Amino acid sequence: MIYSLTVAPAIDYSLSMGDKPIKIDGVNRPRSDGFSLGGKGITVSKMLKNLKIDSVPVIAVGGKTGEDIKSYVEQDFTHVKYLPTVGESRIDVVITGSIHDLRFDPSAPKITEDGLKEMFSFFKDNLKKGDIVILSGSLGQESHDLYKVLMRDYINPAGAYTILDTIGDALTCALEEHPFMIKPNEEELGELIGKDITSNDDILAGGEELKKLGPTSVLVTLGSKGAYYFAENGHIYHCSNAHGTQISAVGAGDSSIAGFIKGLAENQSIETRLVYSMAAGGATAFSEHLGSYDLWKSLLPQIKVTLIK
Repeated sequence: MIYSLTVAPAIDYSLSMGDKPIKIDGVNRPRSDGFSLGGKGITVSKMLKNLKIDSVPVIAVGGKTGEDIKSYVEQDFTHVKYLPTVGESRIDVVITGSIHDLRFDPSAPKITEDGLKEMFSFFKDNLKKGDIVILSGSLGQESHDLYKVLMRDYINPAGAYTILDTIGDALTCALEEHPFMIKPNEEELGELIGKDITSNDDILAGGEELKKLGPTSVLVTLGSKGAYYFAENGHIYHCSNAHGTQISAVGAGDSSIAGFIKGLAENQSIETRLVYSMAAGGATAFSEHLGSYDLWKSLLPQIKVTLIK
């Protein structure tokens, strides 16, 4: 089974300024684009569903906003594990436009002590060898070592895979627990190894250096230049992007993780996993919402995977 954990979900309220600037200390009249559900783990699970792969979201929620989050989640999933939080789940305000983009992103409430015990018991009772756990997104007000603890005490002992997609201390302290895959971009790669990344040679050396810190494999995303994959077998691969007209980059990274996980869950080769990943990211980038199965499938022949080393 595949499980995704979202510690800090949100309801996103989106506003668009179009081509008008944001006025400070003045009245702004944006267009409302309505409400949507935010949370990286949830997004990965939703894209997995689009790719015809089942997963169980594990989501921390509280208060009236938490009930709203549940109503969104239950439109897509039958089996969900909810964790209670100390306070109200958050509402983010996102303002976009051709001149400015602005986001108000309050901290998510902490999971209650009983909620943490529920989560640990849930993973202890359900995880088995070969399962996949997606630890994705920020930790809000949780202890920065929560992902590390989950891997050390529950995921690794069960023989499950961890896909870890986070930043900061939550990422660095968990590397020693050997997540199966992490997905930094060029800038994040440089920050993790403490070096400037200015060339492909820097990326190739940096990816191998990062693997020495603990992750079993590393997918370094390069925007329009595709990605490098530092594989679990010691080889390095380059993957091209899909070609198309980008509508929105929102969710594309999470979708690429979903594509990778689909390949992993199906015991596909490394090359096929990478094709699945890049096509899934492209399918979402070329769509108003998450990419569809049909669009993903149509993009698969475009992706080229080259063995570098």
